[in-house]
Amino acid sequence: MALYSRIPYQDAENLISKWPPHRWYTRSVKWLLEQPTNQKNILKVPLNHNLLESIQRDGFLSPFLVLPNWYPITGSQRLRCAAELPDEILLQSKIQVCRFDTEYWAPFFHWYDKDKGQECVQVYFQMCEVVFKTLYMPETDSSGKTMVTFEEEGNQLHWPVRDGKPINPEEV
Repeated sequence: MALYSRIPYQDAENLISKWPPHRWYTRSVKWLLEQPTNQKNILKVPLNHNLLESIQRDGFLSPFLVLPNWYPITGSQRLRCAAELPDEILLQSKIQVCRFDTEYWAPFFHWYDKDKGQECVQVYFQMCEVVFKTLYMPETDSSGKTMVTFEEEGNQLHWPVRDGKPINPEEV
């Protein structure tokens, strides 16, 4: 399965029915952006300018899938774009948020091989992301650009958490 692939819709419906307990909420984007973990971390996500333009034109087209602390499993790039928008838009923009009730993946962090445990959590989140996006993300924005294209563009950006500290050309 490619990183940005979707699975058959019926498979996604079957898999989401087996997810651990989760709840749906309606929140303003501003409220989600103001949650402590998001305040601390969202500006570390690189800004996808093409996605920002799409959100400015079309609004937030997809719901968010979040951890119990409200940090996005799906939607971190969209939430990063939100940090660039005026408060009045953020307050008016209501979104659907699906939140896992508890960190059911936490035992993996205690696996004797810490790297393997972390990898298991990453794979779990990636699969949740594929299921969620299959069910709830539209194929395109109003310009006809596929949502998968935004994901691919975002992956090409420098993510400090994934890629490390950017190299300062003056230090080379």
